[in-house]
Amino acid sequence: MRGHTGTINSVAFDYQGKFIVSTSSDMTLKLWELTTFTCLKTFNGHEHTVSDAKFTPTGDFIISASRDKTIRIWEVSTGYCKKTLNGHDDWVRILLLNDDGNYIASGSND
Repeated sequence: MRGHTGTINSVAFDYQGKFIVSTSSDMTLKLWELTTFTCLKTFNGHEHTVSDAKFTPTGDFIISASRDKTIRIWEVSTGYCKKTLNGHDDWVRILLLNDDGNYIASGSND
């Protein structure tokens, strides 16, 4: 699977095992279909390295973390960023979602 122009920082499966999201230092996330290994969408909007991403349990959204100090919530069907969360003072490196996807925990260099 080729498509990113920078280092791959993380990959995550959706809950049904049909898709993977990858994050990169090229400031993008990519959505991959697993039976054909094709890139379905590229998510643009972060202003620095994207370090982590997770699917919500429903598969409707992807949550991403970035060195631009933000967490973004992306709608899978449209590829649009629905919300940007601010609050960290440094690189957001990792994300966790609780089992029902209602809460996000994030880890940062701050």
